[in-house]
Amino acid sequence: MNTENHLMIEQQGKLGMITLDRVTHLNALSLDMIKSIGAQLELWRNDAAVQAVLIKSNSPKAFCAGGDIRYLYDSYKNGTADYKGYFSAEYKMLNILREYEKPIIVVLDGYVLGGGFGLAQACHIVVSSEKSRFAMPETAIGFFPDVGATHFLSRLDDIGVYMAITGEQISSSDALYLDLIDYHVPSEQLQALQDALVDAPSLSKEGIERIITRFITRPAESELKQLAEGIRKHFGYQHLDEIEQSLENEQDESLKTWASKMLSILQQRSFIAKQTSLKLQHLGRGLSLPQCMQLERDLQDIWFEHGDFIEGVRALIVDKDKQPQWQERNSKFEPILEKLS
Repeated sequence: MNTENHLMIEQQGKLGMITLDRVTHLNALSLDMIKSIGAQLELWRNDAAVQAVLIKSNSPKAFCAGGDIRYLYDSYKNGTADYKGYFSAEYKMLNILREYEKPIIVVLDGYVLGGGFGLAQACHIVVSSEKSRFAMPETAIGFFPDVGATHFLSRLDDIGVYMAITGEQISSSDALYLDLIDYHVPSEQLQALQDALVDAPSLSKEGIERIITRFITRPAESELKQLAEGIRKHFGYQHLDEIEQSLENEQDESLKTWASKMLSILQQRSFIAKQTSLKLQHLGRGLSLPQCMQLERDLQDIWFEHGDFIEGVRALIVDKDKQPQWQERNSKFEPILEKLS
């Protein structure tokens, strides 16, 4: 086994395995990890001995908690443009994953957040246990859901809007209901599934899926499914003010507590971040995946100057005072919205 850059790389049978191994950081993706995943996939691309790739985690808590936001913050604060290089490398890796000729299976067993969610969505076969929790929590740090979420969340219509602007977590049952994962396999069966893949004489996509179906079980009922009507009622509006007003005016006793909690969450978020996230979700519905990714990349490169990311990371990660001083609706925000039109 080759271990470097917080990755464990090995080949067993006809399966190439990449294990995320930055456990102390819940596998937040460092630039080295991102580049090494891409480089390893390139090495295996023409290796006939490797017929499929499995990506998983060595952490009992998380598949991946997202991007390395502290690195991005420090890069910007140090006056370098390294943060642009990080996003560029990350998007290159996501494209390699999506377009890879061999099947790529990802196994999720714990938190799947932000950049980790984007990484999982770029894989071809997504397997999750009941322990997984999914979210795009970027608005909490004054950012917007990126790594392709403009495409994969916008396909969920109002539920995508809800996930994008609140950053709320969903369960593996919810993710299966929304088609964000392909298969639900109990946590205690994941090793047996991996062993079966290693033992397989050949690993075509169809063959892999046949093997996985031997291990799948029906997950618990989706709580989000029960909430779907309430989400559509409030998150189907075009404008942020209308969504917040709608939540405030909820009179149905069965939805009141939830609506009040959602309003409270939204009121703590950066205006620029939630407004942009809402706009991206509406725009994404009419764009292809490459167009969505390009839109996100254009925004990332100007966001650190004009958005609230740096202040959000300062308040939550660096100083930990949890008192972000978000920008008001001001002129700096206008060019960002113009970019989106």
